[in-house]
Amino acid sequence: MTTPCLYSIVRYAPYAETEEFANIGVLLCAPKENYFDFQLTKRNDSRVKNFFHDDCIFPVAKDSIQRELQFAKMHATQIVGHQQLAQFFRYFTNKKESIFQFSSTRVILSENPKEELARIYNKYVNHSDYTKERREDVLARELKRSIDRIDGLKNVFKQATIDGYFAKFSMPLVAKKHDRIQCAIKPLAFTQAEPGKMMEHSDTWVMRITRAAEENLLSLDDILFTIETPESPNSGQSKVIDIIKRTMDAKKINHIPASNHKETIDFAKKILPQV
Repeated sequence: MTTPCLYSIVRYAPYAETEEFANIGVLLCAPKENYFDFQLTKRNDSRVKNFFHDDCIFPVAKDSIQRELQFAKMHATQIVGHQQLAQFFRYFTNKKESIFQFSSTRVILSENPKEELARIYNKYVNHSDYTKERREDVLARELKRSIDRIDGLKNVFKQATIDGYFAKFSMPLVAKKHDRIQCAIKPLAFTQAEPGKMMEHSDTWVMRITRAAEENLLSLDDILFTIETPESPNSGQSKVIDIIKRTMDAKKINHIPASNHKETIDFAKKILPQV
């Protein structure tokens, strides 16, 4: 059953004259569930530091807003009645003269306020990570629907965790037989604006796969990366994409464009019995 949730984005605005701000956290309240909690970024958040050109105030100021929110959370536990709790939330988030501001109160229905808090935080604070991960989730879901339509492959590919001594990660589309990986497909969406971030994302997955292969948890022949690149990449992005592909080739990791639907399905079908 859903319950109404009130939430406000916590903003760091150190320079009133420019009215610039960075989202640093979320405060959420579900009055009918007596739920009142918050999530803040780390005090050494490089995104905030870079946004305000090596700002040195935030680490100290963040501790202050942390204490203020913690005090509000403790006070909320003593409030009786959902209307009173909602009123306290609105009072607490009213506009104040401070380097920390709250967005206007927004309302959303949710079955799980705690999970909703994490989702909203990822959306408004972890912008780049959320976009990348969400796009890859969409690609994986679309691909699974296509694979499930193939005779003999319905519900064969599932999310699975590769759990070795060093290699520990999960993949969204894994087919196993006798607990051994037969085939695994991982969509990679390079939606990052900075070429360096694109390279980091690729390096992370190349390292994971090669390490798992070294531990004999999988065979590189059975792994496929489907790659989605920017529609109109700039010169820096194009250069990095080329390096990424050459790196995968050197490591003997299969990869094809995410748009190449036929080859992806053919790769999944290789586990079917040969007629």
